[in-house]
Amino acid sequence: MQEAEIIECRATKWFYVRGWAMVIMFGVFLVLFLKDWKVGWPAKNEVYYTYKAFEKAEDLFNEREWSAEEWESEAKKREVFPAGDVVLPMHVDRKARWPLQLSDYKGYRNAVLEEGNKTIPPMWALYTHERGWSSAIPEKSYDAKKIQEQLYYAIGSGVLLVSALFFLVRNSRRSMKVDGESFYAPGGEKIAFESIRRIDVRKWRTKGLAYLFFEDKPDSKGGALKRSKVDGMIYGQFREENGAPAEALFQRILQNFKGELVELVEDEVESDRENVDNSLPEQQAQEAPSQE
Repeated sequence: MQEAEIIECRATKWFYVRGWAMVIMFGVFLVLFLKDWKVGWPAKNEVYYTYKAFEKAEDLFNEREWSAEEWESEAKKREVFPAGDVVLPMHVDRKARWPLQLSDYKGYRNAVLEEGNKTIPPMWALYTHERGWSSAIPEKSYDAKKIQEQLYYAIGSGVLLVSALFFLVRNSRRSMKVDGESFYAPGGEKIAFESIRRIDVRKWRTKGLAYLFFEDKPDSKGGALKRSKVDGMIYGQFREENGAPAEALFQRILQNFKGELVELVEDEVESDRENVDNSLPEQQAQEAPSQE
């Protein structure tokens, strides 16, 4: 007797596209969260509190008349960053005083006269230009807890990235196949056709998924059934131009199967029951004798 042809289904292009998409997505998340934690948000804090110093300087200067000595003495006492747990870039001096643009009385007074009617504080545009910052008004600061959360999100993204890579590599080395007597699951398990007792095909047409329930030891009685999955979307696919290998493999299983086939979706059963229940009152009304 001629042996049946072996049908083997390897990981599909559909699987690789989605697998690499997940890897890239989690990799991007990892980089962005790490950047916000280490550099991005601390740098935004530096800009925010420096801007607040310029705002404070304008309010303070407009409170009263200042002499050059008084203003420069006061400005040199003022610190840019508030006390407390403020997260800043590593190179920033937490005890930094107001910038020279604010402590120079003559230059700052002229800036107040020229720029006092603008939406941004005097000298801010000049200062940000020198620092290479945007002169836009910073929206908010970020507390230490929020910044630390970015590290946790980065760790979570890293775990998901490693997991996605693991499943991508693992499944790329696996395949499912059938010969004349058995189905070989992607995990390497050999399932003889004669040991299969039930097949759930409810998701085969919509999602390419079927479940085989089989006896690990066919000769034993009363043993618990084990389950194995036939996944045609990950292995083989259904392209007609490629011979629809997943469908061919599954048909081989069905041709050698003699157990229970589960193929009616539960939702359809419930829908049929509702239709029957709804039609009963109408039938009863039609059958009831008229009373005159």
